[in-house]
Amino acid sequence: MRRIDHVIWDWNGTLVDDALLCVNIVNGILSEVNLSNVSFDFYRDNFSFPVRSYYEKIGLPIEEARYQKVSETFIAEYRRLWKTCSLQPNALSVVKQLSEWGIGQSVLSAGKLSDLITFVREFGLSEHIDVISGVSNIQAEGKKGISESHLAQIGHHPSTILLVGDTVHDEEVAVHLGVQNLLFTGGHNSPKALDSCVSELTHDLRQVLHLVID
Repeated sequence: MRRIDHVIWDWNGTLVDDALLCVNIVNGILSEVNLSNVSFDFYRDNFSFPVRSYYEKIGLPIEEARYQKVSETFIAEYRRLWKTCSLQPNALSVVKQLSEWGIGQSVLSAGKLSDLITFVREFGLSEHIDVISGVSNIQAEGKKGISESHLAQIGHHPSTILLVGDTVHDEEVAVHLGVQNLLFTGGHNSPKALDSCVSELTHDLRQVLHLVID
């Protein structure tokens, strides 16, 4: 690791502990169409972006109109239940410490921007986050397409930026941007799913602090 001047946070699964909620919502959708539910372990071993590919794996429709309906149902349930989630262990203290050290922080997510702004504010993180980037739809196709504009807003050289995420897709985005990467194993992808990644893995977000002061 080299000097770190800025940390880009993924949101779902990295800062907020919402993987179980997502599993429960998807299982509700599966039950409605008489498909077998998936276990939490299966979800974390197989979840991927674009989400459409994961839905196809578990039998949900991926044709445009039907996929849109599934996406709308998922988002409606998530918006209804997101307050049942909490931040990941140590997330708040790490974000606050980075802020005290003068390290810039931002959120880059495949979620809808308007939702992200609400979530970041309601979890009490707004004062610590300089930039929030999300998508304009609910298709959950990934965030590579918005990552370059996010990087431009940050204004730091990629080599001094650390992207912290919880999925294989986060490593793909980090490689695309040329930034450093740390993957948290307590989110939407399990250690097994992340085994093929070359990035450092951690089960504790406090590792971010160690990397910053290393």
